[in-house]
Amino acid sequence: MTLTRLTKIGLSLMGRFLKSIWNFLTALKHITGNLLFLALLILIIVSIFTSEVTKIPDQTALVLDPTGIIVEQKAILDPFDQLIRGSQEMDAETLVKDLLDSIDKASTDDRVRALVLELQHLRGASLTNLQEIGQALDAFKAKGKPIYAFSDSFNQAQYYLAAHANHLYMNRGAFGALGGIYFQGLGVYPTFFKEALDKLKIQIHVFKVGVYKSAVEPFTRNNMSEASKVATLGWLSVLWDSYRNDIARLRAMPVDQFDAYINHFDTNLRDVNGDFGLLAKKHGFVDALMTADEFSDELSDLVGKNGNKYQQVGFREYLANGRIETPSLSTSPDKIAVIVAKGTILDGRQPDGTIGGKSLSKLIRQARDDKTVKALVLRVDSPGGSATASEQIRYELEQTQKAGKPVVVSMSGYAASGGYWISATADKILASPTTVTGSIGIFAILPNLTDSMDSLGIHSDGVGTTPLSSATNLLQPINPIFKSAVQQSIEKGYRMFIELVAKGRNMTVEEVDRIAQGRVWAGETALELGLVDALGNLDDAIAAAAELADVEDYATIYFRNQLSPRERIMRQLMDVSVGFIAKNIQSPELRLIRQLTGHLAESIRELTRLNDPHGIYLQCLQCKVF
Repeated sequence: MTLTRLTKIGLSLMGRFLKSIWNFLTALKHITGNLLFLALLILIIVSIFTSEVTKIPDQTALVLDPTGIIVEQKAILDPFDQLIRGSQEMDAETLVKDLLDSIDKASTDDRVRALVLELQHLRGASLTNLQEIGQALDAFKAKGKPIYAFSDSFNQAQYYLAAHANHLYMNRGAFGALGGIYFQGLGVYPTFFKEALDKLKIQIHVFKVGVYKSAVEPFTRNNMSEASKVATLGWLSVLWDSYRNDIARLRAMPVDQFDAYINHFDTNLRDVNGDFGLLAKKHGFVDALMTADEFSDELSDLVGKNGNKYQQVGFREYLANGRIETPSLSTSPDKIAVIVAKGTILDGRQPDGTIGGKSLSKLIRQARDDKTVKALVLRVDSPGGSATASEQIRYELEQTQKAGKPVVVSMSGYAASGGYWISATADKILASPTTVTGSIGIFAILPNLTDSMDSLGIHSDGVGTTPLSSATNLLQPINPIFKSAVQQSIEKGYRMFIELVAKGRNMTVEEVDRIAQGRVWAGETALELGLVDALGNLDDAIAAAAELADVEDYATIYFRNQLSPRERIMRQLMDVSVGFIAKNIQSPELRLIRQLTGHLAESIRELTRLNDPHGIYLQCLQCKVF
């Protein structure tokens, strides 16, 4: 037997051995996962049947303690996969609707004497969502009920909500890096890959229309272009001015005082010997410094004690109790449907937290086919994504309008690029002043690996029957005919985009083109430009839809993806386990590291998820800033 023959046999046996090990590990993972799932299922069933509904005391404080990110729609995540990926993926989410509902109900509940903001586990939210919650807090105070806030420190998002409190305190004994109240402002700092791509000898062919379509710059530059800097700073300034003006108003201070606190942060801190709490107190951002026990005693005087703590109920338990006591049944024959479109727009069917072309279209059709639904409100919170999926969704909305049911779009934190495409032809568009919108542009990216593979000694050669036979071969230089065709398709897509906007907003194509070009706008500017019809929140959009449908007595119904029993259990597990991790396991140091590295991880994750079948995208990769 020759040496070559022995080598082949050896490699074959080794391959079979490795494959057997891999199959064993895969089977072990499935078995372990199934056993874990079964154990948790039993635990949940036992807890459901043995637990009692939380009884609300006659006098209590409602504790608002959101964890992770405040969102319009929770993502469906698999705890087993999350465990493997690591803690960086373990971001609890809190529904903005749950917060708004609990505040609204508590404002007229005589048992709730005060509201307490515990914000230390809130990681972020769009400014639009923060402002909506802030309005609800103001309405709560208008009922004559006080709001309290207490923490060791506040980040930018946390402090926005805390500033609505009548009594805003910080822990006198707290200590930590960048503690106290730390404002860093808003910024967009993309990760640029051009030099790395050059070193790897990977050629990137970019096709775009729009001077300001900066989504492609990370592949073509090592820094941000001047045009992109000007446009980006424009809408960032609108958002930041809104934030700083709100804080100044809530704390009854001049805006100049707010600016001076940030602009001279190090000098101001030196003046108080590095005491972050004293710094915040001196500059009027908190009312007093006290210990946690002193804070608890102050609340106990108002609502009474339960053991060694003040009488309290968490907003989740309170909301669940309220929904059990007063089930949301409506006798109205007319409905206004609400569908949430949250996340990146991707092709096909996608779980909650991401917009799928097929899955969202299915929900729209269900609302259209429901005879009791008289109008549809689409709540958009998306920076865009797949062009194919975006048009699929917009088409279904247009068919709903043709069926005689008005369509109103309510823009949340983001409704840019593909998020604007799906909104463009609605009967009416409402945005908040700080909605990030516009970005009317289109792009495609085609990599070419010829030089990269040549450097490794890997080559491609052959023959074909037409000049386009090798067009999709990444190991062949890009075909000039194919290149021209792709650019023409992008240009056609852009014309289609601005024509849709012109049709939907009653503008000329030339008027749209002047404010398009991929440029991003804040909501209040978009109103001035005619890209949105009015400023308002979701409730305003529902009222507008009812008016367009000419109905007065109606109920609001949410159309959602139906979860399987397993997915419902998984969602419960994520609510419990991820929330527990966010509160108890992650150290301040780990949270700081995640804050510093999270942007890069998020950028890479967004790039790897793009799945348009034609490789054409309507996406604003730099729109998520707050």
